[in-house]
Amino acid sequence: MGKYQLALAVREQEYLKRLADYIRDSKLGEQWQVTAFTNANACRHYLKQGYRVDLIAAQPDMIEELKEELSSIPIVALVLKLGDSSEENELHQYQPLPLLLQRLIDIHARAAVLPVYKGRVSEAAAGVRVITVYSAAGGTGKTALALHLAHAASTHRCRTFYLNLERWNTSEMWLGSRRPGNGSSGGEAVSEGLSELLYGLKAQPEQAVSWLLEHRKRDPLLQADYLAACTNMEDRMTLNEEDALGLVKVIERSGQYDLIVIDLESGLDELHAAIFERSNQVLWLLNDEASVRNKHAMALRYGEQKWGSRFHRLFSKFVGIAGKAEIPVSQETNGLAFARVQLPEIPQWRGAGNATLLSSPQYRAAVDKLFKHLWPEGGEGSC
Repeated sequence: MGKYQLALAVREQEYLKRLADYIRDSKLGEQWQVTAFTNANACRHYLKQGYRVDLIAAQPDMIEELKEELSSIPIVALVLKLGDSSEENELHQYQPLPLLLQRLIDIHARAAVLPVYKGRVSEAAAGVRVITVYSAAGGTGKTALALHLAHAASTHRCRTFYLNLERWNTSEMWLGSRRPGNGSSGGEAVSEGLSELLYGLKAQPEQAVSWLLEHRKRDPLLQADYLAACTNMEDRMTLNEEDALGLVKVIERSGQYDLIVIDLESGLDELHAAIFERSNQVLWLLNDEASVRNKHAMALRYGEQKWGSRFHRLFSKFVGIAGKAEIPVSQETNGLAFARVQLPEIPQWRGAGNATLLSSPQYRAAVDKLFKHLWPEGGEGSC
């Protein structure tokens, strides 16, 4: 297939040059061809000649001048402030280029699937896959696995969302986010995230998808989206199975993702059971420490006692993941079948503040192999 055609209509020539150069020199250059215009007449002439345009991003005044020629082309208004145009799709013109381009790609993908989209959220979420990373014990490397799995999926062109449902969310350590200040004037502004989305689900559920699309974060290294942790810890402490499934459904209904990777709290309650049931696969992380093995066995026994046949039906989704090579992955442990992929121990990741995302080629290779095992139809463009 040929490249997608992106038309840019912006009056600032230097801005267009920077954006076009960035696309050409990045991986996006393999997928997108950019044609830039600094005045509406040149763009109009180009469109009237019949050249294909898959997406146009333009300043609001340029869009108004080109309205007659844009009836069948997805439009993105590049604005200084949201609400400056009458277009359904608006993006801040001046934002980090990787984030801007990812949002443009998301809008194009949505338009390709829903060419008559008019602000209505797609309910066709059945194709979204959910992989949950879980361990009955803390400290087994669950967040490291979940984040690296999200990255592996993204490198195989899966549009991926990382959802952290831990009580104590440590993903910021990996993603490099600084903690906000304690209300002092020098502290960072607290990012809106899970707390605000949970409130929106109750107060204005019809606006939840729009809110998600506006407030999701994009990590350029992870190449996946996520939401900031709860600003009010009470929101996470009181999170129930209905709330958790609501979050998953909003992400599904956005129509923006092929895969949701859930980083799930250790423990075992109704929330866990509900997420397990929604998941296509549950990666149960284990290592060779006796306490971890004992907690694993106890969790399986508890699940059987509490939910009986309901829990047994989930067993086909459980995949054991060996966190250390000493666990023989060819056998079953307490009825749990192991993937034939072992995750290496990375000593430099031990200790607070020492974890650096994607810093171990050995670990990245193991997780990439795991992703291909989980998604056997894998490979470039598989998602």
